[in-house]
Amino acid sequence: MKRTARSAAESAPPQPRKSPRQRRSRATVEFILEAARRILYGEGVRAITTRRVAEQSGVAVGSLYQYFPNREAILARLAEDEARRESQALHRYVGKLGHLPLTQYLDAVVARTVQSERRMLNFGGEFYRRYTQHFQVGRRIGHERSGDVQDVETITRDTLRSFDLHAAQIGEPDTPLAAYLLARGLPTMLGVLVAERPDLLGSERLEAILARVAAAIVDARPLRAAVAANANKTRRRGKKGPAGR
Repeated sequence: MKRTARSAAESAPPQPRKSPRQRRSRATVEFILEAARRILYGEGVRAITTRRVAEQSGVAVGSLYQYFPNREAILARLAEDEARRESQALHRYVGKLGHLPLTQYLDAVVARTVQSERRMLNFGGEFYRRYTQHFQVGRRIGHERSGDVQDVETITRDTLRSFDLHAAQIGEPDTPLAAYLLARGLPTMLGVLVAERPDLLGSERLEAILARVAAAIVDARPLRAAVAANANKTRRRGKKGPAGR
């Protein structure tokens, strides 16, 4: 039990010392975060230090420490904001793809998800590896409360719901299993990649490989083949009809 509790504590990102309540204190925190963002995207994560952020924000170091105990707490707040924005943007993006054939739909979703993972690596490989389960964008997408970390049941249910848009092109009959494997399998593979070989996240072949995995899970069929298969089923049912009368 002690080992489990310690592992859970290690995976939890650091929190601010206190939350700002007054307008002036909220403005102070926003100055700090905006300065940290400029440094992060302008110079890289290694350039972020509490002293540097204080200088860039115009906030005294002592005042900064009232809200953020260390550099990692600042990074955690930036990562939380980024993960929330990215997951909400990805949710809106996926919602516009329903008209695409299934294989193109999977290609687009996988590509955008990988793009989000690469963006989160801006926070530093070691930092993101430590807190992947909390900040991974793929774990925050949902029809409800998109942006929050979702439970497995919610992600699987939402994935299964998306299958309705491409039912004719899905050859796998066990759709609940396929939905679970998609919802859990792909984020897990990306998480392991970040943890063990983050350098491979930059491979230009990554999206294509993961899209093939996703297509295999659902047994994706080309649109023409799916239409032809449905037509054949309809004809067979038509032939059986008169014989049974």
